[in-house]
Amino acid sequence: MLNWLFKTPPPASTPRTAIGLMSGTSLDGLDACVVKETGHGNRVEVVSTLSTAFPPGVRDGFKRMIETGHANIHELLTLEHQYTEVVAQQCQQLINATDESISVIGFHGQTLWHAPDLGSTLQIGFAEYLAETTGIPVAHQFRRSDMARGGQGAPLAPLFHQLHFERETENVAVLNLGGIANISLLVPGQPVSGWDIGPANTLSDGWHQRSQNQAFDRNGAYAASGSVHQNLLDQLLKDPYFAQRPPKSTGREYFSQSWLQQTLGQLAPISAADVQATLNQLTATLVHQALPEEVDILVVCGGGVHNTHLMDALDDTVDPLVVTSDAFAIDPDFVEAACFGWLGLQCVDSQPLATTLITGSAVPGVLGSIIHPTKG
Repeated sequence: MLNWLFKTPPPASTPRTAIGLMSGTSLDGLDACVVKETGHGNRVEVVSTLSTAFPPGVRDGFKRMIETGHANIHELLTLEHQYTEVVAQQCQQLINATDESISVIGFHGQTLWHAPDLGSTLQIGFAEYLAETTGIPVAHQFRRSDMARGGQGAPLAPLFHQLHFERETENVAVLNLGGIANISLLVPGQPVSGWDIGPANTLSDGWHQRSQNQAFDRNGAYAASGSVHQNLLDQLLKDPYFAQRPPKSTGREYFSQSWLQQTLGQLAPISAADVQATLNQLTATLVHQALPEEVDILVVCGGGVHNTHLMDALDDTVDPLVVTSDAFAIDPDFVEAACFGWLGLQCVDSQPLATTLITGSAVPGVLGSIIHPTKG
């Protein structure tokens, strides 16, 4: 409304800035970015980014707990402390490098176990310590908020994808290739939907570590030296999760190396390179099966964009035009981190978000809880 005394409109609210943090099931490290409101709707733009590799002890500790499903309580608390120290240092670097005043830190935490069948999930990270260390409010436990309302708790990124990738005239799908692949469908005039379609980097990285003693298949070069083993692919595709209708979510605790070995053990020996190639084709096939015919553009983000063999398999398997999120001015490595910066701002505002068609939650609601630092 106008200020009738001076016949001028009131000043626009100052755009807020947030830090978004994401460490996923690939366990390759922590991605962080500073995002700022653009003033156009509810959108944000990425201002700066920073990636930090996990110390080997932290990475190996997380991997062991996720793969075995067992944790010594002392070791778990030690890992949480070490992990949060890495997070705090990364946040401080971003804070020191920007002139912006940070309103909130959106902290996803590290997922150790995701159990939608139990209605529960475990992300560790000492949010109270992070708030006290940085002096900035921290929004955390986004998944558990959704699960308390009967939702799957994941994926949550489709809400962010809709704001930043939806087009007026094209049907868009957004594919995140993290440890687990998840997809968002953005059709003009229709509510956004999305779900976890199955394994991506988690199986290929784990197999490469097992067979080649290397953390991941750089550029997909080893997979490119092999060939798709059709019988293995057919057997893997029989898993009942793939036929389950959304909403659905999954994790590394389900699609593990043990899951892969159960199928390999039923077949004649297959070369390691052929297994590697087949795992990439498994992901590409799952994406193809998930995409409606009317999708025009497939936008890909996440660490899997750096796997040339996987991206080629996608391009050869799906029908839509395949682009990375660079085409929409967001670095593929930081889409999820930007998402949690945005979710942090929504949490600060106590903004209910409609996740029913994504996660199956009973009602819309606020995602996350806020931890406020002590005011000195």
